[in-house]
Amino acid sequence: MKNLLKTLFFTLSIILISCNDDNNFGLVIPQSSFTIVSPNNGASLFLNNENEQNTALTLVWSDNFTNSDSYTIEVSTAEDFTEPIAIGTSTSNTFSLSVVELNNILLNYEVSAFEETPLYIRVNSGEQLTDYIELIISTYPEENPVIINPDSTFEVVLSDITENESALTVEWDDPDFSVDTSAEIDYYIEIAVAGSNFVTIESLGNTQDRVLESTHGSLNEAVLSLGLNADAASQLDLRVRSVIETANGNLERISDFITITVTPYETALPPVIYGVGAGMPNAGWAWDTPQEFILQGAVYSGNVTLSPDNGGNFRFFAQQDWGPISYNFPYYEVRGYTIDSNLINALDGDSNFQFIGTAGEYLLEIDTENKTITLGPPIIGPNCEFDQLWLVGAGVPDAGWGWETAVQLPCTGTGVYSGNVTLQNNGGADNNFRFFTTEGDWGSGQNFLYFEGEGYTIDSNFTNALDGDSNFAFTGTTGEYFLSVDTVNKTIVLDAAQVNCEFDQLWLVGAGVPDAGWGWDSPIELACTGAGVYSADVTFANDAFRFFTTEGDWGSGRNFPYYEGEGYTIDSNFVNALDGDSNFQFVGTPGSYTLTMDTVNKTISIQ
Repeated sequence: MKNLLKTLFFTLSIILISCNDDNNFGLVIPQSSFTIVSPNNGASLFLNNENEQNTALTLVWSDNFTNSDSYTIEVSTAEDFTEPIAIGTSTSNTFSLSVVELNNILLNYEVSAFEETPLYIRVNSGEQLTDYIELIISTYPEENPVIINPDSTFEVVLSDITENESALTVEWDDPDFSVDTSAEIDYYIEIAVAGSNFVTIESLGNTQDRVLESTHGSLNEAVLSLGLNADAASQLDLRVRSVIETANGNLERISDFITITVTPYETALPPVIYGVGAGMPNAGWAWDTPQEFILQGAVYSGNVTLSPDNGGNFRFFAQQDWGPISYNFPYYEVRGYTIDSNLINALDGDSNFQFIGTAGEYLLEIDTENKTITLGPPIIGPNCEFDQLWLVGAGVPDAGWGWETAVQLPCTGTGVYSGNVTLQNNGGADNNFRFFTTEGDWGSGQNFLYFEGEGYTIDSNFTNALDGDSNFAFTGTTGEYFLSVDTVNKTIVLDAAQVNCEFDQLWLVGAGVPDAGWGWDSPIELACTGAGVYSADVTFANDAFRFFTTEGDWGSGRNFPYYEGEGYTIDSNFVNALDGDSNFQFVGTPGSYTLTMDTVNKTISIQ
């Protein structure tokens, strides 16, 4: 012990002796501090609902100043902590929160979800405060959208008269998001039959706003698509579903549903409507011989004799009876139809139509899509929505998948397209095809599903090709058939090929058909399409031409008086040329038309 003291004394002596007067040593005392050590100021924290129990925040501080044994952790979205909130306490120098705990705290503090928000954090010892640190933080939503309008007392009777007006306005709140949030949220408003648990839904639309209006027409379509009956009040469950795209996939939230009551209106058009009345003298006010107007596409049409005599009034009916459904003048007027000036309101107690034009035969058309009722010259010959349909595809080898040799199926009757067609089936291969309404337009295609959806009865030799485009597949034996598409009775039928024309084709030559002219180098072929019908697309000019039964044989010509003498009804665009040979003269507007000669019904017509 003595030796130790001696050594210490000796060491201190050396130190003291070695110091000169210029040295000024003092005792170093650690600086007092109360400081947040972790996380770093300016750090970013993006909360994720995929890992809610993971630790989101661990706060560490040093304190050799306050000697406190209890700390409060405070946060604020304002740098000056004007309204701080305490998020927890600690008896040590650390504090932690899980993802879900921190997310709940911040949402309750009205920090909007999915927005990068500055958050200021400090530690309070009771008497002293640390300097704050700033974190950039983003929360995720926990609450679902909440429908605030309408409620379950809502009822509406829909009407096609106001189909473009608002029928339903849905408003909702999204509590975890600010009104002007920068987050991209897609909201889908969905309905289902009440009590069905949304097994089958219809969408009323989607938006990134928090309000959506549905018109009478759009709501009606959605309700009927759920299989509910027209003209009957039905209960529907309605909800709001939100979808947010995130790096971890879509975040979907669904509101509680409300139940509303909706009465839809009928939109299905009857296949035919009937006209009776004094203004239609061939019908009169009786049901023995009503005038029929057949629906093709969205248009009712038919030739009809109209007269202003005996009041000239008439009305349309959906059935061959006085009730329950009839359509008078105001029915169309209030729905916004443009009505031919020769037709007015009869003001006869039933507000029937009144014809005030010149007595005669007219083509009457009611276009339910464009909302027009028009009178025009009567149609001679067949009457279809289109002049012809076109077939393209490997299953129709004369056409193939191209427009250079597309096969034409002409209109041959009221709403009927028919003709001989060669169909191919190579053991289940190269047998698909499709119908088209416009030559050269792929967008005008009508596939198997189209006709199936329209309720057609389809020949058993055709099935869905299941080739990605749901084309027709011909499953029969390769060969020539008579194909008929009846748009009125909704049938597609195959029969044995018809070769009932006297000639395989007729020929057109003359200046009135400029693609031919008066020569045999390029005569126009009018092919037999079956059942005594010849048809083809022909370009006409205002000049003369003639039909011929034999190519190259001037002696086989048939002029205007020939067909006139055979009792044919000839389109008004053709007259006797009175040119010495009594050829046909085209007097209509020059252009391309579908020319059809029906030798059975004895008509020559163009469309």
